[in-house]
Amino acid sequence: MAGESTGGDAGTGSDGETGSDGRRAGADGPDRPPALFDETGEPLAAVADRLATADGLFFCTDFDGTLSAIDEDPDAPEIAPDNREALRELRDHDRVRVAVISGRELADLRPRVGIEGIAYAGNHGLEVFRDGATTVHPVAKKRQRDLERIVADLEDRLADTDCFVEDKSVSATIHYRAAPERAEAVHTAVEETVERIAPSGFERSVGKEIVELTPAVAWDKGAALSLLTAEQDDWLPVYVGDDTTDEAAFRELGERGVGIHVGAGEETAADYRIDNPPAVERLLDWFHTEGLAALDRSSSA
Repeated sequence: MAGESTGGDAGTGSDGETGSDGRRAGADGPDRPPALFDETGEPLAAVADRLATADGLFFCTDFDGTLSAIDEDPDAPEIAPDNREALRELRDHDRVRVAVISGRELADLRPRVGIEGIAYAGNHGLEVFRDGATTVHPVAKKRQRDLERIVADLEDRLADTDCFVEDKSVSATIHYRAAPERAEAVHTAVEETVERIAPSGFERSVGKEIVELTPAVAWDKGAALSLLTAEQDDWLPVYVGDDTTDEAAFRELGERGVGIHVGAGEETAADYRIDNPPAVERLLDWFHTEGLAALDRSSSA
């Protein structure tokens, strides 16, 4: 997580050139998207212009590392009160929909965010709650028994370490943030256990000092985003996230939406970057004030 101030990212200013991919080159280098909160105000103005021509806004966000800071203890993160209030303000607008898309289990995510009347996607979209109903991907349901065996085996192998397994019903996360020196051993243990119990049943992905285990199915945060926004073709979809698993959502947006990476912004498909979770509070404040004002202009045009 970047340690820059939330007032703006150093190195991205008015002297940066814009490349053919729409990203600004300069001191930051060509592989980093421009800072949303730069000194020129141009990136925010560009987002406002898009809102002013949209029929509505679909605001989607990750949880850990975005609405809340990352913690070694997965039970510790809480949504910042200002973030919760800003999301409620967005939800209450008649031309805005809000969704939280997370790797957390849906049963954990919903009470942790604590906002009624929005959509939730847990387990990277394998579980979806919207309009009062929950759906679970059928392949994920089918492979729950194998996952239980994998989790039990890994818990035995990691019992005498500072690493642990988070069982999320249809997926699992193996944490080694408290013991980063064990990264190679953890990856080896996960690979060997999956190969022995269900060699073709699960996929492994890497996050911030974690290994994610999900059913081998063509489904991710990008697919969840597509599902949730399918009925709003002329609305502007926005996605905010910080981790490698959020890249699928940024790629899914393409040119039709706005992707915002929380962190250093290296090797991301997002359009813009902001520093860290405190900067997300500033972002949400902008969306529920100036962003909504721009959206309202589109209705009166």
